[in-house]
Amino acid sequence: KILGMPVMMNALIPQGRGEYQSLYLLHGEGGDYTPWLAKSKVAEYVENTNIAVIMISGNNKCFVNNVHGKKYFQFLTEEVTETCTKWFGLSSKREDRYIAGMSMGGYGAVYAGLNRPDLYNSVFSYSGLLDVKLRYENPQGFNMYQIFGNREEFEKGNYDLLDCVKEDNAGRNVDNYPKFYIRCGLQDSIIDMSRRWHDAAEESGFTSDYYETAGGHDFIFWDKCIHETVEIITGKSYRMEDIYGNNNEC
Repeated sequence: KILGMPVMMNALIPQGRGEYQSLYLLHGEGGDYTPWLAKSKVAEYVENTNIAVIMISGNNKCFVNNVHGKKYFQFLTEEVTETCTKWFGLSSKREDRYIAGMSMGGYGAVYAGLNRPDLYNSVFSYSGLLDVKLRYENPQGFNMYQIFGNREEFEKGNYDLLDCVKEDNAGRNVDNYPKFYIRCGLQDSIIDMSRRWHDAAEESGFTSDYYETAGGHDFIFWDKCIHETVEIITGKSYRMEDIYGNNNEC
């Protein structure tokens, strides 16, 4: 209803009595709700767990309320959350809700965690596009004006995730925010975005767990991230290296 159009979705739902934990997965640029099942083993990883996985389409709009378009952030954090909780018997407790995304979806997940900290236990960014303002020089498929407006509107709209976590701009209690897990592959051309965001978040007192290891900007790496995320939610492991070993060779 918020977007005024149909939106496709995939959902993996446990077979039980409801009150499931939930993991919302946000896709990358040019993607939709389908690659998570087609290109990762997420269905295998959550089998026999209490985790429901919700995968939606964001139509290349960064999962924010567009300055000159539709309200994708409101759609994600209100309509999708409320509808799926009702439809699928998901737990409505913050401690049972998680959000993750790769590339553009990593930006959307971190943005959601910063702007609706009341909704999420933890936020996971896989190779996140965490410095999206650089796309004004090289849009690469984004309609930056439609999504964020001009540069002045971008700055006023608090869309810059680096500025969002700076202590002098925040004026908020960071203890009330979710934990952020930032993951990126060493061969990824945008790894510096993850490094800089993590450093800025830590300096401002946010809880940010950063890990980098061998990997590129692809589902070979993101599948490992998904596996680790499920392990973290179920309390089995806290590092990708626990699952796959520590291979930091470029």
